[in-house]
Amino acid sequence: MKYLIYAFSLFLFCLVASCGTTEIKTIRTASVEMIEEYPMEGSNTLTGIWKVDLNGINIEDIKSAKVTAITLKMQEPSTSDLLAEITMQLAATGSDMQRVGILNPVPVEKKELYFTIAAEQENLLDLLMQEEITFVADVNLQEDLVAALSVTTEIEIELEVKQ
Repeated sequence: MKYLIYAFSLFLFCLVASCGTTEIKTIRTASVEMIEEYPMEGSNTLTGIWKVDLNGINIEDIKSAKVTAITLKMQEPSTSDLLAEITMQLAATGSDMQRVGILNPVPVEKKELYFTIAAEQENLLDLLMQEEITFVADVNLQEDLVAALSVTTEIEIELEVKQ
């Protein structure tokens, strides 16, 4: 009986040790420029490309990923007065588009905007396996703009990494 308890204890120890530990690491994308040349009242789509850079973290070691913050900075126009709502999505070839944030209503007279992050985020790890990710912002405008609509976007991603 004593040997059975010893063997079972050793088995449990090996099982726990093989699971390994993880740590949380946060990466921030480069600032991605997103432009719509001919913005009109109503729905507009702005896109920009981020070359995936995991800051030296091996994709094989990532257990899970989630967006934790999205910051959008107004370029043209310089403030958010004419924006009604914004939905931010991520897309890449070979992976489904993923909605990661929304801003509704958009606060007025702001140069920098912060999104509410989507509670459900699926396939984000699939997106990070691609060479580049397209940022897609669906922006509703309250009226036509004379010039292009231009913003820059940075996204913060939390990674659970195996050690």
